[in-house]
Amino acid sequence: MTKKRPHGAVLLLLGLVLAGLHTADLLFWTDPLTGFALQGPVWARYLVWGAALLLPYLPARRAAAQPAALADRSPALGACLLAAGGLLAAGSIVVLAALLPGGAAALPLTVWADAVLPLLAGLWLVWYGIRAFLGYGIRRERLGSPLLAVVLPLCALWRLAWRFQFVPASLARLPCTLRVLSAAAALLFAVVLLKVFLVPGFACGHTLYAAGSGCFLLCTALELPQTLFEAACGFLTLPDLLSGLGWGAFGLAGLVCAWAACGRDATEEM
Repeated sequence: MTKKRPHGAVLLLLGLVLAGLHTADLLFWTDPLTGFALQGPVWARYLVWGAALLLPYLPARRAAAQPAALADRSPALGACLLAAGGLLAAGSIVVLAALLPGGAAALPLTVWADAVLPLLAGLWLVWYGIRAFLGYGIRRERLGSPLLAVVLPLCALWRLAWRFQFVPASLARLPCTLRVLSAAAALLFAVVLLKVFLVPGFACGHTLYAAGSGCFLLCTALELPQTLFEAACGFLTLPDLLSGLGWGAFGLAGLVCAWAACGRDATEEM
């Protein structure tokens, strides 16, 4: 007898629906200059976004404890990690290229952290994207140093703290809240993703499904359309655009991991 699993196609469909609804909201019911809601209750939007972050934890109990699809090579995960890492690193390089000629010694530590952490996290994602292509294997030996691995969640944590400092003039100004929730989802998934690479054989499929789903729904289905919309309106600098695209690709990695956790788990068959 095999346990019934959540279906990855349902998660993908839900993400597409959320992306379409949010794009329509941006085009027709939100002020593009300020981000204020022009029509409809603000709390309804917050309810949808909060549900996208929290509801995946309900079906996560039925996900595979050890996703078989991540046991060896995973080109899909590798491609998403390479894209996310390359975009984050590129955005950081653009920032550093603009800062260094002005005198690096005069820059505050917060500016350095905002510029360097995405570069280190991007390089980590590229390296483990290559490993995913070659076959890292969650049942093999440990691959990589845990000391270096903390760079990814540290970058996501810094991103979350950085976004918390922007206090909107009103709760009706939606992009600020959306980006905080998106950063929280990315941080949760970054922590769980490390278990896949650094703790072989660990039964992480349940949390991997939940965190990966939340990251996909918040970072890709919601924040990515927001980023593209603001870029089309000319509101974003190039580093902000690259960063938004990078975290959107990171959300796709969440989808790949959640999809893998929807598969059969031989250890739970009777």
